[in-house]
Amino acid sequence: MKRKLFFVFLIVQTVFTIVSANASELPGGKILYIDSNAPGENYLTIINPDGSGKKRITPAFNNIMFPKHNEKSGWIGFTNKTQNMSSEIYLLNKSGDRLKKAITGAAFEDFSPDGKFFLYTSSDNRSSLYIYSIENRHAIKVSEDLRITSAKWSDDGAWIAASALTEDGTSDLYLISTLAQGIKRITATEKVNESFPVFSRDGKFLAYFTDRHGDNEIEYLAIDQSEIQRPLVRGLYPSLSPDNRWMVFQTGNTVSISSIEGLDVKTVTKGTTPIWIK
Repeated sequence: MKRKLFFVFLIVQTVFTIVSANASELPGGKILYIDSNAPGENYLTIINPDGSGKKRITPAFNNIMFPKHNEKSGWIGFTNKTQNMSSEIYLLNKSGDRLKKAITGAAFEDFSPDGKFFLYTSSDNRSSLYIYSIENRHAIKVSEDLRITSAKWSDDGAWIAASALTEDGTSDLYLISTLAQGIKRITATEKVNESFPVFSRDGKFLAYFTDRHGDNEIEYLAIDQSEIQRPLVRGLYPSLSPDNRWMVFQTGNTVSISSIEGLDVKTVTKGTTPIWIK
C-alpha cells in the first residue's frame, strides 16, 4: 500500500478533498460520549465541541460501551456490561423519555441509515454480525465465519465496514455488502491491528485506528485505491463531524478533537468512546 505522511508545515490535499478547517472556526454539532463518576456509574452524556453545555441523558449504568446515534430516527443505541459481565443492548428515543432493553447476550454496533435496523454482534466466541429489525424483532446473520470486533454502516446503506479477528489474533478491515455483493477484505496486515472503521459521508474513505507504528494512531484509507494517509494523531475510536472537517477521538480517558489532518488538537472533556452527532 502507498503511504503518505502529513507534515504540520505542509498544506496537503485531505482525504475528503475539502478545504482544511481553520483553527479559529468552531465545529458544529455535538459530541455524545460516556462519562463516569466512579466504577459502576457510567452515563451517556452530550457536550458541545468547545466543552460547554454538558448534559447527562441516561441514568447510571454499570459499564456503557460504544454508543451510536441515528440522525433520522433519533434513536441512540448502546451496550451495557452488567456486573456478571453479560451484555445487553439498550435503545433510547429522541426525546430521551423512553429507554428500553432490546436484546441480551449481544453487543450493539450501529444503526442502518433509515433507523429501522441495527447491527449487533453475538457475545460468544463466534462474535457473529447480525442485522436486527427493530419493528419485526427479527435478526439475519451477515458475517459468515468472520469474528467481528466492530461494524459501521455506510450512509447509503449499501455497505458495512467491519474489523474482524484474523488467525494471528489481530484485526483486519472488511466491507460487507447489504445488496448481496459478498464480502471484500480490504486490508491483510500480519501482526497489525486496524479497528473500528467509520465511513466518510461520500463512502469513499474509511477512518480507523491502528497500531501499525507502535502506539494507536488514526489512519484514513481510500477504499478504491487502497491508499493510506496518516495524520499523526494518537488516539482511539475516531468519529467524523457532520461536515467531515473535524474528528473526535479518545486519548486515554479524555475526549479530544482535531481537524481531519491532525491539526488544531483540542481537549474537550474527560470521557470515553465519543461520537459526533448533529
